[in-house]
Formats: sequence, structure tokens, C-alpha cells
Amino acid sequence: MQELNPTQIAQRLDLLTELSVALGNTPDTASLLERILVVAKTMTDADGGTLYRPSADRRSLCFHISINDTLGIYQGGTSGREINIPPVPLFDAQGAKNLSSVAAYSANFGQSVNIEDVYQADVFNFSGMRSFDANFGYHSQSFLTVPMNDHEGELVGVLQLINAKDPQTGAIRAFSTTDQRFIEALAAQAAVAITNQQLIVQLEHLLESLVSLINLGIDEKSPY
Repeated sequence: MQELNPTQIAQRLDLLTELSVALGNTPDTASLLERILVVAKTMTDADGGTLYRPSADRRSLCFHISINDTLGIYQGGTSGREINIPPVPLFDAQGAKNLSSVAAYSANFGQSVNIEDVYQADVFNFSGMRSFDANFGYHSQSFLTVPMNDHEGELVGVLQLINAKDPQTGAIRAFSTTDQRFIEALAAQAAVAITNQQLIVQLEHLLESLVSLINLGIDEKSPY
């Protein structure tokens, strides 16, 4: 696996610093999530990436943003292009954790999964990926899947990156241990920021409801 030189590490630290500033200054969650995925791709020289979000009932992972540079795909998020892919179940019909999907496995166990070549891996079900490759003439190879858990361990999302590239040759390579550590740091930082943003929105809604309730009470007591 390719390891980074000091210049590359410094560049990644700069990206993390810039993202930290953006996390605190971007009130729009959709834009924030796109920024997270784009920075993760840039940081690891990945050809593609997907960001999943938990469904409302937290029983599945929904495709939120999907990007692939080679295929010119940019769906979900603020693109306005809908992702017509079924959610990934987190549990089976009996309520057991779904262990066949790498994204579901990462979400259920809170662990990163780094696969050098998915066509040589037989632990997870990659039938959907193989169909995608056949339909688009693509070749998926290296995968890095990282859960986004906040400070309380609550799942906020899952980052999945595909086909890391050598910046000099463009050849597909495995995601290095350093790649994984940087993306884990990014995911943890992003998850806390998103959770805080959601709490602020919930607090704003609560305050709006209280104001409406107070106004209603005043209206009932006074004709003015």
C-alpha cells in the first residue's frame, strides 16, 4: 500500500482544517454533507464515493449522495438528480443485523472496512456492485467504508469510497492505513457537527412552537 510523504500529509491536514471551519460555518446540512464527501474523495484520490444516511425508522441506509468521476455521475444532495436505488437494510426479516452488505456491516458494528479488491473478497454480497459494473462498463476494485458516529455513538451516516488512484500514474490502488485513519477522523468530526446542527434546528422548531403557543394564549385572553 502507498504511504504518504510529509507534503501529502500536510495537504491532508490542511483539508481537515478547512473542513473544520466549514462545519462550523455552513448552516445548510445538504451542502455540508456534499462538502464532506468531496473532501473525503479528494483526500484519498478516490474515483467515486457514496454517502448514506439512516432512514427515519433507522432500519436501513438510504443513498444520499453518489459521485463517480470516471462515469460523470453526480446524484443526490444538491444536484437535483434523484438516486433511484433501494435502501440497504440494516436488519433482516427476523430482526438480525445485516452482515452481507459492507455498508450495513460498518453501520451495525461501528467499524471501518477496507477491501483491496472486491472481486477477490467473498465475505460480503457485492452482487449489486457487479451489476453496476456490467451496466456501466466500470471496474470496481478498492473500497473503504467508514461509519459516521457522533460523540454519543449514534449513527449519522456511512462514507464509502471506491477506487483510490495513484496520483502519478492514475492506476487503481488499495486504500492505505493512512487513508483509513484520515477518513475516520473526518467522519467522526463531521458526525458531531451534523448532530449539533440537527439539535439547533430542533431547538429552533421548539422555540417557534412555544412562541405560537404563547401568542395563542394571549389572543384567547385579549381581543387585541
